[in-house]
Amino acid sequence: MKQIILYDSATGNTEYLAKALSHALPNVPCGPVGSLDYSKAELVYLGFWTDKGTCSDRLRAVLPSLAGKQIFLFGTAGFGADQAYFSQIIRRLEGELPQNCTVIGWYMCPGRMGEGVRRRYEAMLQDPVSAGQAELLLKNFDAVRTRPDERDAQALLAAAGL
Repeated sequence: MKQIILYDSATGNTEYLAKALSHALPNVPCGPVGSLDYSKAELVYLGFWTDKGTCSDRLRAVLPSLAGKQIFLFGTAGFGADQAYFSQIIRRLEGELPQNCTVIGWYMCPGRMGEGVRRRYEAMLQDPVSAGQAELLLKNFDAVRTRPDERDAQALLAAAGL
């Protein structure tokens, strides 16, 4: 079966996971969306970062061309660390795939965010209306500061059956 690993990564988090897959599948091509021909692939490991509760526009642009393929989804999200939240993201993304795709599995984990995000959250502390939310956002920011990590990479491989 022809396989390929495609990903879109804004901060390196999803790329980290893609490289973990690539290490476990050394003969499978791996690269960012737009860098590889995936037309003959039967199984696509498709990595994404979460943008407003789904994948980025860059990745969304290739979804129609995945018709008829088996897909294993993997991704990262800066906010949220529970499976219910990740399941919602996956369901949204599945709804954007062509109907004749078969999603064979998925894995998601938290991903670290840039310091600019932290500064934005800190600025929110100055507004009494948003201060409570800002405290929660900062707590989440600090909790995912080192993610994804080796445990996430191993969990991805397990979810992919590797």
